[in-house]
Amino acid sequence: MARISGLSGWVRRRARALPAIAWRDRRIAALDARVRKVKAAAARSAAAPSFQHYLFAERRVSAHLLEVDRSDRGTTVTRKLRSYSFAQSWGVAIPAIFGIWDHVEDIAWDELPDTVVIKSQSGTSSQGVFPLIRVADGWSIVTETGTLTTADIIGQFRSRLDAGAVAGPFIAEEFLGSVDQPALPIDVKIYTFYGEVGIVHLRSVRSHLHQLGATFRTLDRDGVDLGPVYMSDFHNPDLHTPDNFGELIACAERLSQAIPKPFVRVDLYDVDGQVVFGEFTPRPGGTELFPAALDERLGHLWERAQARLLNDVIDGADYALRFGPEPRELQVGGKPYLPDHGLAR
Repeated sequence: MARISGLSGWVRRRARALPAIAWRDRRIAALDARVRKVKAAAARSAAAPSFQHYLFAERRVSAHLLEVDRSDRGTTVTRKLRSYSFAQSWGVAIPAIFGIWDHVEDIAWDELPDTVVIKSQSGTSSQGVFPLIRVADGWSIVTETGTLTTADIIGQFRSRLDAGAVAGPFIAEEFLGSVDQPALPIDVKIYTFYGEVGIVHLRSVRSHLHQLGATFRTLDRDGVDLGPVYMSDFHNPDLHTPDNFGELIACAERLSQAIPKPFVRVDLYDVDGQVVFGEFTPRPGGTELFPAALDERLGHLWERAQARLLNDVIDGADYALRFGPEPRELQVGGKPYLPDHGLAR
């Protein structure tokens, strides 16, 4: 029996050394560690402020609003065209817009520049975003080598529309990366709390089609590297801090101060030294597993932001987006366009 037991143990050890099984074991261990972090965060939230706790609660409140059909009380920031209008009104640059179509089948492909981004008005996890470069037989995803026909792209949008993952209208806009060597620009994801910045994620994606290949670097408001506090397996300490980091912070604070929400993530880009608006994300997906001290600090920022927001409303501020003094009308193919109203005649 001892001989059989020893042989069985030898077989198990050899099997675990196989690359696929070794990868599986590492993955299981990582998932177990993640579950322990979630449980620990849940236990902490009962005794101290917790960013993750408030984020989960915000998602539930949003779902309740949808149930009673009161989701848009003048605070919606997730619709791309409206958020562009809002950012522009505060003097923040937005990507050039070449066209807007109600239906994906109506996109005027032949009139588009050779490098362009096609976006849906709303969508999750970049499902409604296609960064494209024109090639001999159609289009190619930037950073990829395969060729897509316009029918292929329309078909992918259509399947995501049918699944409820995206919604129109559809926008053709400027590609913000390098035209000579197409690459996706670094996202600067700034966690803001009604005018106050908590942390900043720098996010680099090697391939649009492989979002799990993203790497991150996390900084505080002053640009100090906080180490692998977020997505530690994908931490990249070599991601370059934008030279205009202070301006990015100032723009995010200015925008978030005008949004009546205690928290919103402001996504910006540094394009040749110019701050360009990306999008607002009031409820980031997935779990936001930060170390206990950081989770609590961000929870405190959330609570203080909520108090300041309530105080402003009590003092008479409108519970609505507060547009800035600059023009709200977008320029679409040389024509003025006001979201929710369409092209000006």
